[in-house]
Amino acid sequence: MPDDLLHWRAEFPTLATTLHMISHSLGAMPRRTEARLAEFSRQWTTRSIRAWEEGWWRMPISVGNLVGRIIGAGEGEVTMHQNVSLCQSLVLSCFDWRGPRDGLVTEDADFPSNQYVHHASGARVVVAPPGGLIEAIDERTQLVSVSHVTFRTSEIRDLGAIVRRAHEVGALVIADLYQSAGAVPVDVRALGVDFATGGSVKWLCGGPGAAYLYVRRDLWPSLRPRATGWQAHARPFEFEAGAVDYADDAARFLTGTPNPFFSREV
Repeated sequence: MPDDLLHWRAEFPTLATTLHMISHSLGAMPRRTEARLAEFSRQWTTRSIRAWEEGWWRMPISVGNLVGRIIGAGEGEVTMHQNVSLCQSLVLSCFDWRGPRDGLVTEDADFPSNQYVHHASGARVVVAPPGGLIEAIDERTQLVSVSHVTFRTSEIRDLGAIVRRAHEVGALVIADLYQSAGAVPVDVRALGVDFATGGSVKWLCGGPGAAYLYVRRDLWPSLRPRATGWQAHARPFEFEAGAVDYADDAARFLTGTPNPFFSREV
């Protein structure tokens, strides 16, 4: 039967000679990537420092907008980072784990790198048994971490049900979309997730070094990530000393100098 997607095969040169069966680890390189990398080189050569104000500085947001269209986020709601471990660390740094609401509920099916971040956060990590994530959420839970599609079994989690239970007890949810976005329909706003992370290595057909973070817009004013940097400042080019004065928009979830290289892979 005819498939409207088949014409896209020509955009991936390796598919002409190779059966690429490992997109879950690294997608086949798109044809246009080579030209985009050359464009980056030309900008650096010809524009020099002017490249920062001609697009490079805003790329964590402008490229995030491209990803946002895929996961159902609004304009300016997605920021780009180096990897999901950094995104997860940034989110967890927004919470105080010293009070009675000290629980972070996750499961063994979550990607190990996420688990390493969880256990290093200072939270009381509750590892739910298989199929028991919702039951493990209680009044002491502050954050629930769940992979939309689990990396070991490809099981698709019911994010809607998880979010509803978490919100019932006043907890928030961070969903890892790395194994789903690009392959499974995702709408973060319809699902009501509070945070979402993912990256370009797999089904978004990009290379490494381009991860994304979505944060629900109405949460922005209340979140003050301890993992931060000068790009998160409301007035970064005034180089003010002391504590960071967070930007009012999603830039508050950025860190240090951005990497414009990743935009050539998205």
